[in-house]
Amino acid sequence: MNPPKLRTATPLDADTIARLQIENWRDAYRGFLPDWYLDGAIEEERRQLWKSRLSGIAHERQHVVIAETSGNAAGFTCVLLDKEPQWGACLDNLHVLPDFRRLGIGRALFSQAARWVLAAAPDLPIHLWVFEANSMARGFYTSLGGALIEVRQREILLGIVVSSCLYLWEHPDLLLNKLNR
Repeated sequence: MNPPKLRTATPLDADTIARLQIENWRDAYRGFLPDWYLDGAIEEERRQLWKSRLSGIAHERQHVVIAETSGNAAGFTCVLLDKEPQWGACLDNLHVLPDFRRLGIGRALFSQAARWVLAAAPDLPIHLWVFEANSMARGFYTSLGGALIEVRQREILLGIVVSSCLYLWEHPDLLLNKLNR
């Protein structure tokens, strides 16, 4: 497989990004997010979120990138500088569709996100939250040197509380070195 083509998302990509997140969540989070949400409510909620994000926040404060392979959207990432400033830049989303996992797309997306953080806010660490039950993602982040800072119950949607892990990379340049190996 050829390396994915990475491009910065535009407001026209809101539906595509919502679809990517919906498909990924339905696959990865079935069993620990409620079926009523994954089977219905997620559709409109994610579409509205991405329409709002891609049209509302200044691009110098967020970075959303889509990975395409063979002309198809395969994954995306979103970095927010202001979401939780006490921890640094937040990698708020890193999603790769099931058929494209373990092909280097997640690594390419994370690498692009780390490069952007180093350019936009070079003194900031990078952090992310991942559901504790998502062992595949947690293994990926651990392999990249992410330090597990805490595990806590977090309300991710109104009334939906999930045990989540906070991972931190104090030095994005070191993370970038690991990603590019």
